[in-house]
Amino acid sequence: MYFTPFETARLRLRPQEAKDAGFALCMWGDPITGKYLTDPALDDIDDLNEYMEMLRRLSDSTDCYYFTAEDKSTHQPIGTCCAVIKDNGHCWDIGYCIHPTCWRKGYAKEMVGAVLEFGARSGVKTFLADVAAVNEGSRGVMRSLGFTPTENGTFRRSGTKTEYKNLTFKKML
Repeated sequence: MYFTPFETARLRLRPQEAKDAGFALCMWGDPITGKYLTDPALDDIDDLNEYMEMLRRLSDSTDCYYFTAEDKSTHQPIGTCCAVIKDNGHCWDIGYCIHPTCWRKGYAKEMVGAVLEFGARSGVKTFLADVAAVNEGSRGVMRSLGFTPTENGTFRRSGTKTEYKNLTFKKML
């Protein structure tokens, strides 16, 4: 889904474009960066060309916003975020990933916080975010943004047998 790009103190959030597919693939498919994502690891992608083509078309989605966050001064991408639209647009399910060179610098909180503000301006009343229970960094980001854990479950990274305990964090406006 298209949206007008917007900025934070350090970031510019814009719609994910075809040119971002390589960045997303490397980050989401990495065994460390993508460890807690449901996206498949690079080694588990059967047809890399087909997968890359799917990533190039993410912005065509009608039920999800795909954001690329880039450093305002260097224009280099630092992370991605998505918001799956649920409940006739009143609920967004948020997912995000930050490049490891940008970890522990407050970018995740800044990026997700900006997406929450964008959603609130769009009439969203509820935000959800699934986080691996062992992912202390993401649990901290969610708590710092006012989310509270509401459910437990499990998830598996695509193409693997690794299963993680999951916490669903919720924020109501």
